[in-house]
Formats: sequence, structure tokens, C-alpha cells
Amino acid sequence: MSKLANPPPGRRAIPLADLPGELLLDILLRLPPKSVLRCRAVCKAWRRITTGRAFLLAHHGRQPSQRLLSFVRDVGSNGGCGTIDLNLLDYCVEAVDFRAREFRSVVRFTGNDYSRFDEDDCPFTVHAACDGLLLMSYYDSLYVCNPATREWASVRPPALRTHKIAGLYFHGPSGEYRVLSYREDRQTRTNKFFINTVGSKSTRGIKFGSYSESMRNLLAGGSKSTQFDMPFLSHGKLHWLPHSTPPKNILVFDTVAEEFSCLPTPVVTWPVVSLLEMEGTLAVSESQVGTSKVDLWVLQDYKSAAWVHKYQIELPAAEIYLIAKHERWTSQVVSADGDVLVDCTDWYATGWQLHYDIKGNLLRKFQCNPSLSLTTHILKESLVPHPFFQMQQDGSAREPPFFRGL
Repeated sequence: MSKLANPPPGRRAIPLADLPGELLLDILLRLPPKSVLRCRAVCKAWRRITTGRAFLLAHHGRQPSQRLLSFVRDVGSNGGCGTIDLNLLDYCVEAVDFRAREFRSVVRFTGNDYSRFDEDDCPFTVHAACDGLLLMSYYDSLYVCNPATREWASVRPPALRTHKIAGLYFHGPSGEYRVLSYREDRQTRTNKFFINTVGSKSTRGIKFGSYSESMRNLLAGGSKSTQFDMPFLSHGKLHWLPHSTPPKNILVFDTVAEEFSCLPTPVVTWPVVSLLEMEGTLAVSESQVGTSKVDLWVLQDYKSAAWVHKYQIELPAAEIYLIAKHERWTSQVVSADGDVLVDCTDWYATGWQLHYDIKGNLLRKFQCNPSLSLTTHILKESLVPHPFFQMQQDGSAREPPFFRGL
């Protein structure tokens, strides 16, 4: 053991304590969140460095932006005749780092109190993601959680029995995290939108008096006209794709002014479309079902709604068909590096997810059940502390089971 510990001839081992401050800081900033938390127990100096706000913000800035993927699988039986089906389902959310080709579970819940393979009846939902925080619900209770630190806090209001969640965002002028929700009134066929601050019980309504008639009609359409359950946060704005065919506008919510606006889409048909961020701005992936080409559009300017066609990726259609054995796959660009995820699943059978690079080379393939879905939420892990976690002192509050099994 002593020989292994000795440095090579001509080299002298340098104790970590003797490393230059800048070098030590650079090493610590490169560590994943879990390793940083462990480093705090090494010595007081390391704890002081890794708990400073400047360090935590810099560390958060270096974390990869990871798309969240969700799936439900049956874990209650192992199949075969005579086995007992316990009707247990495992609901899992994984962060996908396409650059490192890694999948990592960040949220997990196992239970037998919801319908099999029916996410609409699942009591566990991820509504939004922002700055390393996830906005999640369990039955009628709403929570904000940090998967990196396993911290959580209740969010009251809105009441999930009457309200629907449209997004979570950071309000720069106030330094607050806020939840955007809406309530659909079937009798009057109108929708009212509300804002509440995480850690506060107050609720404020949004007035539409200054909006145009077309905007008021769009907002009145609620979830029928806009995919409010799929918010995409980019460049300080929340975005939702339309339900209309052909598409007209992407609905935008400015998180500073807290006002709605419309952004024309760069496509005239309604193929397979998804949103992502590229070069610090919004981008749109566009493809047709079962085709080999995927196009990417990048927004150059919000005011003029100037879209630029960035590139087109050609996929090997014959290869996809040989793997999937069916012709109705969907494909979309899922990262700023041009990674493409091809979904070859259907509603009734296990299928394939295929990961291609920007040149159309197959990097990875894996089988999945029909309930797997790529969400619009982006997780960028953070160890930055938040006061609403420290305020969570209600002993009667039920701890959510979001990290069970991790």
C-alpha cells in the first residue's frame, strides 16, 4: 500500500490543503452537487467555500441543462401463471444528460392507489421546473422541491381542486419565485389567471383590460386552445404551444412585466413540434410523423418575431424501421447540441426510444413502455438555499413521497 501511495519519481505529492485557492475553487466548481455536499464535511475551509452564495451561483451556472423524462411501469408482478398482481406502479422522473448519455432518477414514487398506466389518474404530477426547483403535486397538495438537496415546502394557494398550474418562474425585480395558475369557469366560458408567491399565502389576479380582443379570446380558451400543462421556460419567459390547427401563435408570458403576448410560429403546418433553448433564446423543432427529416428554427428577436432556419437533420429511416418495426415514429431535437430523440412507442405496446446525434448517427437505443414521455421541463441542478425551505416548520404538513426509492 505504501508503494501505491508514493508519487512517481521526480514528482512530489501536493496535499489538497496546499493547493492554490483558485485551483481548489475550480476543482470544487466542477464537482456534481452530491459531491459538493460531501465536501462540506471534510474541513471548515471547504465548508466555508462551498456554502458561499457566489460559489453556489457559479456552481449552478456550470450544471448541464437536463431534459426531464417521465414514465410509469408495473412493479407489482413478475408475470407468469399463478403469480399475485399487487397492482403496484412505479412513477419515475429522470434527468437526461444527452451530452454524457446518462439517465438519472431525480423523483420517484411507488404506489397502488392510481389506475394502471394512466398518468391522468396518477396522484403525483410534475408541473414545472425553474432554477433547479420542481413544482410538484401529490393529490390536492402542491409543493416546491429541490431534488439536489431533497428540500421541500408546501405552496398555498392555489387550490388544485379548482385551479390548474401553468408554470413556475423567478420574478427578478422582487427576487421571488412565483406560481402562475388559472381557473376555468364553465358557466361564463372565461378563465381567470392568478399569481402567488412561493412562501406566501396571498393571491393576485391578472387583469386583461388592456389586452386586445383576440388575446382575451385566446386566454379565455384555456387548456382547449393552449397547452398550459406543458410550460417551457426560456430567456425569462414562459411559453406554451397552441392546440389549434394550423398553428397561429405561441403564447408567451413575460416573467418580469407579468404580461401575456403572442409569438407567431415559424411553421405553417402542424407536424411534430417541440420547444427548446439554443444560444440563449427560443428554438423550435419541427418534423412530420414517420419522416426522416427534422428541422430546427431559432428565434433571433422577440419583438420582430424573426425566426431563422438553423439546420435540418437527416435520419436513417431504414435503420429506424428495422429497429422499431412500425412506420409512425416521431422525432424531435432535444438539446442545444442537436441531439434527436426518436419515439417508436405506441399506446398499447412496448417500443423503442432512439438517440441520434446531429449527423444522424445512432448513439443509444432502449426499450420503454407506452407511458414514457419527454416533458417540457428542464432541470439545471442548484444548491442555492431558499428562505421558503427554512420557513417549512409546520409539523402537521405531510412530507411528500417524491424521493421514495432513490
